[in-house]
Amino acid sequence: MQNVNIETELHVITPNEPGILGRVLGTTANAGVNLRALSAYSLEKEGHFLLITSNNKKAETALRALGYKVKTNSVITIEISDRIGAGAEIGALLGNAVIDIDYCYGTSTGAGRALLVFKTNNNKKAYVTLK
Repeated sequence: MQNVNIETELHVITPNEPGILGRVLGTTANAGVNLRALSAYSLEKEGHFLLITSNNKKAETALRALGYKVKTNSVITIEISDRIGAGAEIGALLGNAVIDIDYCYGTSTGAGRALLVFKTNNNKKAYVTLK
């Protein structure tokens, strides 16, 4: 597989309120930070944002300045071909290696490539498996 990396993801916890997506993304943009991947969801009264960025230090500093909690997670990123079954192959490889996936998200622009992000119970083994 190509473009497999162990990276650091920012987990930003905010109030769950209207406009929060714009504030989080606007804050990173104003800090000059590009987003490579994003997952967002709400849980009760909190907003949760999982971000893969071009500069975690700058993003974290800017988001903490607004009072948001920021944690970091080690994750696996993999760029794959955007075709039917490509994600299933990745899932099968990890399953056959007995690697538990805590969560996964991904995106494709339809330009032939897709980016998947995995948090697993053993990122080192997942990295070697997918490399």
